[in-house]
Amino acid sequence: MKNDRLEEKAFEVVYMQREQGITVLLLMLGMASISLGMALKNLFEYSPTVGWLLGTLILIVNSIYTGKNIKKKSNT
Repeated sequence: MKNDRLEEKAFEVVYMQREQGITVLLLMLGMASISLGMALKNLFEYSPTVGWLLGTLILIVNSIYTGKNIKKKSNT
């Protein structure tokens, strides 16, 4: 009985770390796309626009993903 609870807790910790890793990865990708778009503005005319749009899209997806995880965690 005690081992089952320990295994369940260990699974929850690993799952939570995975969720946080995905959130951090999406945040980094969003910021990197904005920065890259601004850095390439001398090479491509529309790179800042593309970088900001892509970065904003990634950050919106991250917000939705995080919101769903918080909602799922509060239901359990």
